[in-house]
Amino acid sequence: MDLKLQNVSVVVLSEGNNPKLLSHDFLARNRIIPEDWQIRDIVVTPPFSQILYENGVQFVVEINKLQVKANNPELLAWEKELPAMASKYLQLLPHVTYGGVGINFVYTSESFPDNPFERLLEQGPWLNKEGGLSGAALELHFREQPIQFNLKIEKKSASETDGKYSSQLVFNVNYHHNFNPDEEQERINYINTIEELKDRFLNYSYFLPFND
Repeated sequence: MDLKLQNVSVVVLSEGNNPKLLSHDFLARNRIIPEDWQIRDIVVTPPFSQILYENGVQFVVEINKLQVKANNPELLAWEKELPAMASKYLQLLPHVTYGGVGINFVYTSESFPDNPFERLLEQGPWLNKEGGLSGAALELHFREQPIQFNLKIEKKSASETDGKYSSQLVFNVNYHHNFNPDEEQERINYINTIEELKDRFLNYSYFLPFND
């Protein structure tokens, strides 16, 4: 099963964010991003603000959440740049109360066995009722360790450039770690493990029953 990384993000839970602070000038002046990055879209409101750049990097600030996302991870060295941007933003606004951190990946695969979810389900006549199982979504939660692993797998249809549709498996991956507000360095250290967490999921994926 071949996996393609579609996007990756760092989400930091918070209390007291000011979304109206978010602007290109704010990010560039504080050297969070290069000044010459081109803006594709920007929205600034009191409860919610976002900036999306042409290279796919996206900042989203809500009162209770900060998200830094690479929508086109192939266009930048996200393993280094994404945690650097998130960490600089956190250090810039120490008056905000920050909490847990989620590291998120979305992978897709177009090479998988027929009826993949039947490999995860108990066989029985119920699978063939109502015309047979045509799709499913599966959520797995592993929360017995400090780094909690959450995985959602679903089968979706994706449109091709020629107008045709193809099926793909979508893997929504989340590694969440809770932090106390005063654990500033521990929070940043965790954000910097983003590449290790990517490798951790890829290793896990080898054991899924979708590999022939």
